[in-house]
Amino acid sequence: MVKRKDTQGLSEEEFLRQYNPNDYIRPSVTTDLLIVGVARDYSSLKVLLVKRAEHPFIDSWALPGGFVQNDETAHCAANRIMESKTHLRNVYLDQIYTFTKPDRDPRMRVMSIAYLSLICEPDEMEESNKDDEAWFNLSFTDDSIELSNKELNTRIVYRLKKESFKNGAIKYENFTASLKSKQSLAFDHIEIVIEGIKRLREQVFYGNQAFCLVEKTFTLPELQLVYELILNRPLYKKSFRDMVSSKISETGGEKKSRVAGGRKSKEYIMKER
Repeated sequence: MVKRKDTQGLSEEEFLRQYNPNDYIRPSVTTDLLIVGVARDYSSLKVLLVKRAEHPFIDSWALPGGFVQNDETAHCAANRIMESKTHLRNVYLDQIYTFTKPDRDPRMRVMSIAYLSLICEPDEMEESNKDDEAWFNLSFTDDSIELSNKELNTRIVYRLKKESFKNGAIKYENFTASLKSKQSLAFDHIEIVIEGIKRLREQVFYGNQAFCLVEKTFTLPELQLVYELILNRPLYKKSFRDMVSSKISETGGEKKSRVAGGRKSKEYIMKER
């Protein structure tokens, strides 16, 4: 096959020899992780935050993240950061969005590829947490987002406003956030939280994400509470059980539920696909 030359009469080999990457702006790329779990008593969703020890945003809380190295993909970087913060492998990890606002990082042009991770039992990791990282309770309503940690006496609160956008013929709603508390999340990490939870809410009906937030075996009251925490609204018991019936199987045993007064209930497991 004859190798085609470009408009300057160069072959690909000739073009690459004279190509100078310094002629172009080369932004850095990071990956940031929204790591979500559920409190042991199913009272709230929890999000892992780290306290920044360096500029910019020194002493501010942020999502775990870091720069993507030259020898790894963004997904590999997310897995590396995930394991370094939680010591867990092979957990749920899904790309949320790529954040590219020119001024999102005051150091230079930095683009972030954000990921959502879902884990079970964040409370069991709290004993091993360092001073610069902690699990925060998450409340996400139509009016506000609050990240709080009573032990640290810390509340980060944003007001939310719904706005409508059009993408071609499709109309959809998104949130804009304005700070309400003294403390804020670093960079544009509140936008990552918003997009990540929105994505989770959209996917939970047809996906199996909720099963990543319960133990391998679970009771139906536990599973229903996970759905309700994600959606921020109650579900009718019968409608919920009809919705998940094709996804679950009885184990034949019983399990002491962490909810419903701690009574024993039928034990279930997610069906293998």
